[in-house]
Amino acid sequence: MAFKVLLIDDEPLALEGLQLWIPWESLGFEVCALCSNGAEGLQRMEEQKPDLVVVDIHMPIMNGLEMIEEWRRRGNWSTKFIILTGYSDFEFARKALKFKVSGYLLKPLDEEQAESEIRTMGMELLKEQEQLYIGQIAWREQEILTMKEALLGKVRSPESTQLIQSLSQSAESWCVCLVQVSEKEFGQWSSLASEVLNGKHVIYFIRMRNDLVSIVFGDVSSGPQRTSEDLRTLLEGLARRLAGFRTYMAIGSTESSLHRISNSRITAEKALLHAFYEAEVNSIMDYADLQNRDFQRHNKQVELIERVLGALQLIDYANYQSAVEFMEQSFRQMRVHPDEARKFVIYLLHEIRAYVRSQMAEDSENYRLFEIPDLDETLLTFDDLIGMLRSCGRVCFEILLKESVFEAQGIVQDINDYIHAHFREGLTIKLLAERFFLHPAYLGQLLIRKNGIGFNELLHNLRVEEACRLLHMNQYKNSEVSEKVGYANYHHFLKQFEKRMGMSPNEYKKNV
Repeated sequence: MAFKVLLIDDEPLALEGLQLWIPWESLGFEVCALCSNGAEGLQRMEEQKPDLVVVDIHMPIMNGLEMIEEWRRRGNWSTKFIILTGYSDFEFARKALKFKVSGYLLKPLDEEQAESEIRTMGMELLKEQEQLYIGQIAWREQEILTMKEALLGKVRSPESTQLIQSLSQSAESWCVCLVQVSEKEFGQWSSLASEVLNGKHVIYFIRMRNDLVSIVFGDVSSGPQRTSEDLRTLLEGLARRLAGFRTYMAIGSTESSLHRISNSRITAEKALLHAFYEAEVNSIMDYADLQNRDFQRHNKQVELIERVLGALQLIDYANYQSAVEFMEQSFRQMRVHPDEARKFVIYLLHEIRAYVRSQMAEDSENYRLFEIPDLDETLLTFDDLIGMLRSCGRVCFEILLKESVFEAQGIVQDINDYIHAHFREGLTIKLLAERFFLHPAYLGQLLIRKNGIGFNELLHNLRVEEACRLLHMNQYKNSEVSEKVGYANYHHFLKQFEKRMGMSPNEYKKNV
């Protein structure tokens, strides 16, 4: 961007020559205005704020030196001046040194000398601009560092305390909005956020950690507790612009001074935790609305783990779904602390993976199918975690069913053979499970899938079938038959016999 130059001379031809003879554009300048006396020059300087003023000494109404003196008196010391003077006035012009005049050009102008002088002025302005920019960056960094210390409640040195006091006076009240965003998306997010918020308020962006930013707002409060509608509207606009990102935003308490800004940050952190249970991404949590809502601890985590792993052991998908649904409802109702909920679910996922792998042969085609993805835990919502448990369950039960079918093809036949050989004894599914090293419920499911009926039904069928054979021989009393086929209680035998045969043992003997 070119520097602005103002040309002042009461002689029209001289003024025109200044404008046309000197290649201002190639020297990095643009002529912003022309005027013919010092009084008019002061007015133009107030309007245009030029970087360089080229002014004649002798002019009506107000001469050049009087104009410079007045401009300096008003506190404007950064503007550079080049004085146009004749040989007879050169000594007089030297008095302008006390007004920090940068250069002199003798009339009539030597174009080469004038161009050289102005080029020198341009280089000085560039250098000063660079130094000013570096100084501004350094000062801004100091402000940011001190603001971060204030947010963390760590302002200790007198210099930091004084700076915070000075910054605090730039607004009547202060508030923190915490924004949680993925580290990978931070660059894009910060560009959009700066675009939306630029020039709206006194604002500081402070990166607290890789995924967390504090936006410190000045002069946004409408009361001691609640943020103004102006700020809320602004943040809602930001949330809409960030719809493509996964971000969570929370507003803390409003404070009257930056000395208390750490309290706003702390309350914003408390509010931000509630985003964990909110279904709507990019919603804005406000501490004023949430300060009376507390998180609790879930006291049945051990039972939940046992229930989930028990469902896996039994390959009971319905019970697994029921356990996940119960966990979802109870965690939401109790408002379990997000940190605890995340740790519990991720631990449960690892336990599920470990169990499933323990049930698979290393050469199984499914052995490497189930992996827990790389998780950005701080951005995981409760919906995410429950969704992971559900999708994980579908994969795991599919794998377990494939593995169990393969393993059960041989063992179920052995179990059936054993039942046929020992049904006359006091056989129970518990004793059978112990013999074959299986869980009783899982054993029962295997038999149903293989035989189409449960263990007890199979056992009674075999006993009644054997009872019919013995009754047909007509060598034993009914009570003796009952005992020989494995019933300790005659009435139990009678009930099972009549259920299957549609008649009593005596009627059966008469019909055979």
